[in-house]
Amino acid sequence: MASTRRNITALLLAVTATGGCTSESYKIETRIGSDGAIDRAICQPASGVPDAISKHDGWKQTRVVGKPNHETAIRQMKPLVVDDNKPKQANGPLEEHFAGWGRFANVAEIPDHFVLPAEGLDRRGRLVRNYRRRDLGLVVEHVWLETLTDVVELDDRRHARDELVKLSIDLAIATFEHRFKKEYRFGPLEKWARTTAAAFVADLLDYDLQLAIERRRPSEEEIQVRVIVLMDRYGLKFADGRGRLLKTFPKNADEQFVIPFVRKLLQQHVRDSSGKPLSEEAIEEVLVWLEVVSEEQPADEDLDEPLEGNEPGKKTPLEASWESVIKKRFKSEEAYQAHRERLTIRIWGVYRIPYPVAIFGTIRHFDVSLQLPGEVVETNGTIRGSGEVVWRFDSGEAFPTGYPMSCRSLETRGGAAALLRGLKPADRRKVLLKLVGLIKADEDPLLVVLRSSAAKKSWSPLETYRRGLNRKEQAEEVKRLDGLYRLLQLPLSGSGRAGT
Repeated sequence: MASTRRNITALLLAVTATGGCTSESYKIETRIGSDGAIDRAICQPASGVPDAISKHDGWKQTRVVGKPNHETAIRQMKPLVVDDNKPKQANGPLEEHFAGWGRFANVAEIPDHFVLPAEGLDRRGRLVRNYRRRDLGLVVEHVWLETLTDVVELDDRRHARDELVKLSIDLAIATFEHRFKKEYRFGPLEKWARTTAAAFVADLLDYDLQLAIERRRPSEEEIQVRVIVLMDRYGLKFADGRGRLLKTFPKNADEQFVIPFVRKLLQQHVRDSSGKPLSEEAIEEVLVWLEVVSEEQPADEDLDEPLEGNEPGKKTPLEASWESVIKKRFKSEEAYQAHRERLTIRIWGVYRIPYPVAIFGTIRHFDVSLQLPGEVVETNGTIRGSGEVVWRFDSGEAFPTGYPMSCRSLETRGGAAALLRGLKPADRRKVLLKLVGLIKADEDPLLVVLRSSAAKKSWSPLETYRRGLNRKEQAEEVKRLDGLYRLLQLPLSGSGRAGT
């Protein structure tokens, strides 16, 4: 019930919140061989590894280990010794991690070891892998892409946002009307909520989405400034005595700004049949129910009588009305919570705390390393060596469209190294990169020629191929070979029909 009221308060009254969470660590090590074989090692919390994964026959070895760190390779981690006499943690032995490694012929054989279902949805957060190996004669191109996906779909996110706002308003207004019967009219308050409050929530979530897409990590102060500006735009002003907007939320923000705003809002938008505003007693009851003020310390200390039903442990009339509304619409509180959870997952995905601007609410930390043959020529990770790249990130960075880990390397074939030894390193790199774009398909006849040249450690097969070209009928191929010759710094003259 408390989380429900906080949710309504956040959506209707612009009160945002964040919460603490436990931390989980995931370590992944991948090595690609020159032949395309994949060595994979993983280390992740044992509690989240089903038997189908832990007992997968692809693992060469498995063991239970402690929490991983950046320095120790998974294969070097020592088995964890569990003391049965030591008291268990409330959530189980948090230090127990499953470690496993093995060799796989292709990415499809790697067990799907990280999968996070979205309750009630046919979507999953998971690691999706793709690998491509291209033998281009003189060079082998290796391209790796592994993406941590989320379950958010941007169009659906907007629909879920609107559904959650509408649901919160529907339930709040229905609760007020059930509690106060026909004594008060809540139409103006409902109109304000469906226009002003809904527009604020849309702006707030757009800001949240903007930061996530930009992968920007603003300071807490920057976030507070932006939210304060947004609140001011929609009527809740956090300002000093001179009317200047504050830069951060003060410690007494509720007492100084939020409670007066809500009180004024209720007074202006709720009237009885004679046109009188909501009574002070009713306002206090609403404030307590929305948790803007506590039951023990109501905002108005001048009230002579305690609020009806406000004794400790006893339901207030608004709480009873809420339960009646929920039961009528959802049959049970559990069914309502499940419905609301599906909406929040559609908005914030499976990795983040479901509150507006909960940017760093992830609990899963990933330490991923990759080794490719040859030299890395393109990546969005951090290069640690000629063929080694690492990514370290929180799973919340997968919101909303996934966190990609991409890397491309070029491996010079054995015979080609001898052919290119006369080139400067920078020129050699240009040749290899050019070849990647030069050969578009596996059926390209130039592939066979270059492989033959590499095998013989001689340019003679390439020279023979070039001499056999017809300048007029194969003008484009002549032009392509001339460009390649210039890159290889081979003489263009004296080459017969394919000469200058």
